[in-house]
Amino acid sequence: MIDYEPLHQFVELTRTLHFGRAARACHVSPSALSRSVQRLEAELGEQLFEREHHKVTLTASGEHFRRHALAVLDEWHRYEQERAEHLGELTGTLHMYCTVTAAQSIVPDLLGRLRRAHPGIRLELQTGYATDAIEQLRGGDIDASIAALPGRLPAGVVSRLLTTTPLVFVAPDIDGPVRDQVSRRRMDWASVPFVLPAHGLARDYTDDWLERKAITPNVYADIEGHEAILALVALGCGIGVVPKLVLEKSALRDRIIELPVKPGLPRFRIALCVRERSRSNPLIAALWDSVRSSTGEGDHRQP
Repeated sequence: MIDYEPLHQFVELTRTLHFGRAARACHVSPSALSRSVQRLEAELGEQLFEREHHKVTLTASGEHFRRHALAVLDEWHRYEQERAEHLGELTGTLHMYCTVTAAQSIVPDLLGRLRRAHPGIRLELQTGYATDAIEQLRGGDIDASIAALPGRLPAGVVSRLLTTTPLVFVAPDIDGPVRDQVSRRRMDWASVPFVLPAHGLARDYTDDWLERKAITPNVYADIEGHEAILALVALGCGIGVVPKLVLEKSALRDRIIELPVKPGLPRFRIALCVRERSRSNPLIAALWDSVRSSTGEGDHRQP
């Protein structure tokens, strides 16, 4: 069998830029990973990483070789899957990215169908901020992501709708200044503190809504992550904006109230996203088909 493990280890290290985390992901010791990288560098005659005070960065040669390694592994995976498909069973690893909320509310049904149809597929799931979902995909580190769809998808990315959820204003359900302000018959939106998403679709939609209402928000904090916003709202720090799906799945939902507003904020369209060129990969094709059979929704892509 051809040994592609050094390339796998190299690509994992380019993703994490941390020997310990990359070693754990590859099920080897940090010293074994270090030796593997050193052998690659010796064979290539080039330095792939800069190592300084426990900090790892990719060199220009490392970035160039990363693109080559990803292409080689892509072709090898495609060959493996075509061979397995010919033998009647799909095998291999599917790397996915999503938020914690999506992992709990969407992934079980989505990947449950895939596993029942193809039990030989190994699943690896990475969670993080919703705002990073499409960039993670475009960077080539993952095969598929569950993401809130922007108005325009980046070129080369296609999506298939999974569900929609409203974006809602939320407030603390505890006694305090913020609860007093939102309980008034006519709330002064300009004085109540806001806990807002730092950036991304939720922030864009909120800024548009506030601008239409001619409200200059009193921003208490700009926060990464919808779950963190809910935590500060539950503590009484201000009102926030989150997808309703996040609120419904949160352990803090009994300490938070939803504020009715007119007009309402736009809905999030949550979709499975993949790189268009990777849809020939049998694993990704199997995942894609499992969504199509469930929703009947057509593809979305950048025109």
